[in-house]
Formats: sequence, C-alpha cells, structure tokens
Amino acid sequence: MEGYYPRKFGRVGGAGSYIQNIGREMTQLGHEVSVICAKFDKKTIQFKDGFIQVYPIMEYQPSHFIYFLNKIPLFNIGSALLFYIHNGLKIHLFLRRLNKVNKIDFVEYSEGGDFWNAILKKFPYVSHLHGSNYTFKIQSGQKIALHDILRRKAEHIFIKHAQKVISPSRAMVGYVEREMRRKLDQARVIPYPVINSPNDLVKISKENKSASILFASRNDPVKGGELLIRALELLPISIHSKICVKFYGFIPTKDLSHLKFLEIIDFVPKAELDIAYKKAHICIIPSLFDNSPNTVYEAMSNGKIVVASDVGGIPEIIGNSENGYLFIPGNDRDLCEKLTKAINLVLEGKSNLMGRNAQRWIWDRANIKENAQMRLNLIQ
Repeated sequence: MEGYYPRKFGRVGGAGSYIQNIGREMTQLGHEVSVICAKFDKKTIQFKDGFIQVYPIMEYQPSHFIYFLNKIPLFNIGSALLFYIHNGLKIHLFLRRLNKVNKIDFVEYSEGGDFWNAILKKFPYVSHLHGSNYTFKIQSGQKIALHDILRRKAEHIFIKHAQKVISPSRAMVGYVEREMRRKLDQARVIPYPVINSPNDLVKISKENKSASILFASRNDPVKGGELLIRALELLPISIHSKICVKFYGFIPTKDLSHLKFLEIIDFVPKAELDIAYKKAHICIIPSLFDNSPNTVYEAMSNGKIVVASDVGGIPEIIGNSENGYLFIPGNDRDLCEKLTKAINLVLEGKSNLMGRNAQRWIWDRANIKENAQMRLNLIQ
C-alpha cells in the first residue's frame, strides 16, 4: 500500500518502485498480490500489472471539505490528522470488501498505514518504514507544525500495533524508536530488493576521455540539489571539459548557463532512466537526509561509482572508498573533493573495481529472490 504505482504516472518514488518489484517477485512465487495506491486520475478504478491487481483509490490530496477546513483558524490544526484518518477509513472499508471476495492473509502498509486496522485489528499487518514526512522534516531541520505532530502521533499508534515492522535501514528504526520513546522489538532490517542478475558484472574499463555523471531526484529541497550545484561550481576549471552532468527530475531555480557541462532534464519514463543509469559512470546522492535511497541500489547494481551523503541509512550500504564515496552532509567542499576523486578514477580507467564491489554488495544483501523469501519468512 503506497503512493503512486509505477504505471503511466511517471513521477514515482523509490517506495513505489519497491512495491512493483517485490509484488512481481511474490506473484512468481505463487502468491496473489493486490496493491492499493494513490489515484492516477478520476477515471482509473483498477488495472492489472502482470499478475498484480492494482487499485488506485487513495486520495493524495485532501477533499474540498478538508481543504476548506484548513482555511479556518484552529480547524487547520487538525486538518492533516482528519485527512489521514479519513483516507485510512476509505482504505480499511475497501480492504473489508476485498476480503469478502478473496481472503486477505496479511497487509503491508507504508508506516502511516491504516489507523482503523490498528484499532479494530481486522487484518494482520506489517508496517514498512520508508520514512515519514515528519521524520524527514525533523532530521533535515525543517519547520514542524502542530498538525504534523498530531498526525505522527496517530501513525505511532499504527506502528506500535503492527505484528512486524520492516525497514531498509537500522538508522530509520532508530529514528522511529526515538520518536516513539520505545523499543520496536518486532522490527527487522531488510534492504530494498534489486532485480539485476550476477551476469551483469561491469567489464574491465579502459581510460575514458570524459566522465558521465547522473543525479536523479524529485524536485525536493531535502534531496540536496542546491548543494550539488554549489559543489559543481567548485570543481576545478581543468575538469569542466572532461565531464558531462545530467540532472533528471530536479529543476534548479537559478541560471546555470555558466556550467557548460550540465544538462537539465525535467522528466523521463523509468525505462529511459534505467538506460541513463547504465550509461553513467558516477551517480550522486547529495541528500540532506534520507533513509535508504532506491537510487543508491539502482546505481550500485549497475556497477557505478556512488558519491553520497553520509546520512541516514546510506552508510549502511556504502563503505567509504570501498564501494563508493561518502561526504559530510551539507558540505559542498567535501562533496566537490569526493566527486573529483570519482571523476579521476573514471578518467584513469580505475573505476571498475569499486563498481564490482558495489554490485557484489547488492547481490549479497539485496538480491530480489532471497529478499522476497526473507519477507515471507518474517510474515509466516
């Protein structure tokens, strides 16, 4: 149960891609999988993705009534909580109808989940800690409103009553435990699953005349796009003619025509982005805060050098200088230094060892077949 499902609607996050990947693997193992997600449009009620039945019924924006309440003093304090409870009720009633047709054995929710199921205990469920808006705001130093706190308190009740809690990182479990001021004994760390096979090992590289660098992100300040721009402006002039940098999804707010090596691409379908990952030498994740970004897994599975912020669950994946580079969060000079090291490795033809180490980490810990079985064992 996630936000947007990766269909014709292109702007999906890592959680949406995760649901599609693990859902497809579960169906191959003989299980029936249904996905409840946010609406694509007003017309689409349901559709099939292979053997996965998808129901886009969730409201991703408040109704006109709740939007109206949000404009009224005092009422606006509880509008986010009301939206959360209203959406949860809609999901819960739909699950009950679905259960009459085909018995539901368990439900996996994102951590916000279905408040009503926590109270009524109709279905056994797993809460998956992808990272809430509240946690991201707190950890990245953003302003927290009272309605954020109220909603998060309701989400904590849902997490508390989950039979199991899954997180792709130990860091996120720790953040939520500190928020709740209690130990989540039912929590287990299972990395996001990756599809690439061991036959895709990067080939021995030769010296390259230029280095291709990729940054893929939604247009969100917490993803660190502005930090990356400052780091690119610090790169030595001598390197400018030897690099090509592409931004996918992130649209800068200022003129960057002086960075001749930079190409800005608003949006491409996931299939095209997958091709871009394969062509790139270096992938950058400059997040101010993050959990365990799907972009890290995608880049590492393709044998790319990852330059990432040393924050959240990222250092649980990347060992500095072993299968990627970590830089001090929010530090443009350190990012510039680590990026320069990665560029020189590519230009000198020495990047393949780090790329292979990255791929081996993925296959050892995030192989989708073993990953799916770990989830099934946890539930059973």
